[in-house]
Amino acid sequence: MGRKAVAVMVKGRGAQKLFKSQGGFLFTLVGLALAVAGYWGPWVDHFTAALVIPGFDLAEYVKFLPEVRAGTVPVTRELFYLPAPAAGLCLALVTGWQRRRLPGWASWPLAILAAGLALVVAPPPDFVLRFVQDAALRAEWGLQALLAGGTFLAVVAALIWGRRLSPAVTTLLASLVAGAGAGIPLWQFFAVRPAIDRVYNQPVTLGWGLWLMVLGFALTVMVAWWQALITGDKG
Repeated sequence: MGRKAVAVMVKGRGAQKLFKSQGGFLFTLVGLALAVAGYWGPWVDHFTAALVIPGFDLAEYVKFLPEVRAGTVPVTRELFYLPAPAAGLCLALVTGWQRRRLPGWASWPLAILAAGLALVVAPPPDFVLRFVQDAALRAEWGLQALLAGGTFLAVVAALIWGRRLSPAVTTLLASLVAGAGAGIPLWQFFAVRPAIDRVYNQPVTLGWGLWLMVLGFALTVMVAWWQALITGDKG
């Protein structure tokens, strides 16, 4: 075998190794971007723009439904906020795991984006100032604040210590988070969908955002397992 053939083989193996280390990470970013876009996209579609409901707005929308107000349809509205912090935590896990391979100009914006996704569901700033005195405010925003604050701390921990995790543990954690971020809001949505149908006086049309969010999180999980189990990437 000539030197030129050997050089081509070495170059090919180097490219394959680079794709294994960064290709999966890029596909993960694509999956999370799709999930976030789907979350802010329409879950209830309608030809009248005012009747289109994005996934992000469902947490506020459902509390005005008569069945939810009466307690006949049990819904925890804060669960509709899960996709954004779930995407942020998944991003923090994979970024923390790949931090040694990422240039600083890439890792810092990704870390800020992960923290931003965790905090985007945080209650208004005056919640912090009035938390102790206002019991009604605690009842209204308490779970939402807990979700945002808890996820933010988890994001920070993942960014700092994520590279110490094995590929299998990172994959398992990302899969659980992505599964919760997609599955729980979807379960809540279909539980409350009959009540929305009655408000619209017809079966509502499911928007593309709902399916795109599920597709994005599914892609994230598949790529994570592909990296950990198929490529044998040790991080």
